[in-house]
Amino acid sequence: MMLRYGEKLDLDKNLWDAIVTYMNDDIREDVHFDLAPCSEEEFLDEYVKRDPEFEKLLHEEFGIEMEE
Repeated sequence: MMLRYGEKLDLDKNLWDAIVTYMNDDIREDVHFDLAPCSEEEFLDEYVKRDPEFEKLLHEEFGIEMEE
């Protein structure tokens, strides 16, 4: 589950598009190849596993916290 400012987050297209711009292209494409089709949350969970520093960026730039 993802939280934003302490509340459950439902990603909308504008927020998702903004998050994607920060992703590493190679990692993003690898995750897409391995998981598509999947939800944005599933994608982001896997992306953070492959790029753990991205979780810090999500928190600092978007106020998003990843929770299990």
